[in-house]
This record gives sequence, C-alpha cells and structure tokens, in this order.
Amino acid sequence: MITRSIKRKIIRNELLLIFILAAACLLLSSCNPILTLNQKYAYSSFELELGEPISDDIAEYVDMSVLSAEDAQFVRKNTEILYDGLPIAESDLAKTGDHILTINYCGHQYREYIIEIADHAPPVFTKAKDLYTFENIRINEEEYDKMFTAEDNSGHVDVVIDMPEVDYDTVGEYTVTATATDPSGNKTTATAVIHVQAPEYGAMGTYVFVSIPDQHLTYFVDGKPVLDCPVVTGNLMQGHGTPRGTFPLVYKSRNMTLRGTESNGDKYESFVNYWMAFIGSSYGLHDATWRTNFGGDIYKGAGSHGCVNMPYASAAKLYDLIDAGTLVMIY
Repeated sequence: MITRSIKRKIIRNELLLIFILAAACLLLSSCNPILTLNQKYAYSSFELELGEPISDDIAEYVDMSVLSAEDAQFVRKNTEILYDGLPIAESDLAKTGDHILTINYCGHQYREYIIEIADHAPPVFTKAKDLYTFENIRINEEEYDKMFTAEDNSGHVDVVIDMPEVDYDTVGEYTVTATATDPSGNKTTATAVIHVQAPEYGAMGTYVFVSIPDQHLTYFVDGKPVLDCPVVTGNLMQGHGTPRGTFPLVYKSRNMTLRGTESNGDKYESFVNYWMAFIGSSYGLHDATWRTNFGGDIYKGAGSHGCVNMPYASAAKLYDLIDAGTLVMIY
C-alpha cells in the first residue's frame, strides 16, 4: 500500500525529472542551429601525413553552406577546436603518432577524432656543395660540415658525412657522401666532390691569381673573374723576387707603414692604405701610390721588395672582397 508521503515523493521526483528534461531541452535549443558534419569527417579516426595542415576553421568539419549568415556567425563564435587539448595555433603539429582532435560546441563536446600522423617523406637535401682546393693546401675540416644542408617536414634532421681519405698532395677528385635521417627513420643520401686542383689560372674556386710573367692579378670567385689589374712584383735585379706558390691570406689591415732594408743597406719606409699579407707580415698585396705605372717589365729593374704592388683603386676593391684564408696563388 502506497502511503501519501510516498506518493508525494514520487510526484516530487517526477517533477524534478521533468524540470531536468526541460532544462536540457532549453540548453539544446540555445545551441541552434544543429551542426551537420561534412562527409569527410563522418568517421571517428583518419590518417594525415606529417606536415599536412590541420584546420582550426569549423567550416572544414561541418557544412556551413546550409546556414544563414547569422547562424554561421553564431556557430563560429561558439565553436572551439582543440588538438591534444590545446588550440591548434598553440599545438605541436610536428609529432608523429596518435593525437586527439576535439570539437566543442556551446561548451559541450560535439565530436572527437583520433588522428594518426604518419611520416613517409624522406628528408630533402637543399645543398650538396663541391669544395675546391689546390695541391698541398688542405681544406679546413669545418668546411666539410658546410658541404651539405638538408630539410625535413618534421623540422629535425640529422646529417652524417662519410669522408674519403683525401690526398691533398696529389691532383684528383674525391667523392663525399652524406646521409640525412629524420626522426621517423626516413633516409636520403647526397654526394659532392672535393677537387684538388693544379694551381693554374682559371681553376674553380675563390682565390687571387698573380702571374709574374704577365704582371697581372685576377681575383676569382667560384671560378669566375670578378677583378683584375696590372701589378708590379719583386725586383729581380736586386734579388727581391716575389715568392712563388700558393698561400692562404694571413690577415688584412688598413693604413700600415712597411719598413725594410734596401740591397745597399739603407732603411726604407712605405705607407700603404690597404695591406693584405700572404706570408707572415713580410709579403703582401697592397696599394703603391708612389707608382704611376703598373705591369709590363717594370718589375725587372724597378720592382718591389717582394710584395705585389697594386693600383690604389684595385687594392681598395680587393681589400673589401677578400678575407683571411683566401688563397693567393703566385706563379
């Protein structure tokens, strides 16, 4: 037998249930319009290649074409799209594996997807640069690392260079192989060549070439002449010949006073505006404002004390172009 008190409790519970249902209906009605998924996102999971964009625009996921402008504005204002719990703009999208994409609408979860990010794309080499040098001139090992550059859609790539044994005393070509590996284990290889050349005019590379017989200087960049001028080298008659060979530029300096001794024992001083030393501080390329002529046979009887004299404008230009370590070939 149901007592009056029990009846009252049942009535109160029924009224409470009706109130909850009414509140739920009111809440749902406040989130009109109802969203309709685009067919592409009808499934709960899908796969993307690493680097493919993940949209934070709700129009990517639901059909906005059926909505009025007012409804579309409401949907955009009340929609939140999260990737692993963060707004997409703040998320790390460069990680492979499973991730959660959540679409919230009016404060409630509307859809949740599992996105599998896969990486099948190998790294891409953007540089495989040959290196050039000359007999007996070793390449600084730091230059090896500059031969290759690679990029990957993950943003991370490891480049390992396999160097051959290079005989710098012998003209030849040596192939260098590099392997780029991304975090997913995808690999790419590339090759470049180290060229050991004979020291001659027109060879590949960046260097200064001084021809003593021609009394001429040429500056090459990547094998192309960018500056040339007549010069005066060492005075052969007085035993001050310019050293022949290939020398890395030691340093360069402005406004130097060169001091030395003439063949008769007299001291001399010569001010130069542009000094580019290739053997210690004793031999260098420099301007010679005391000369009015360069080239020809001047060096045979009225040459320098062993340096390479250049016209002022040419010395100024070369000074701006070259750095320490640039090869100077004199032959």
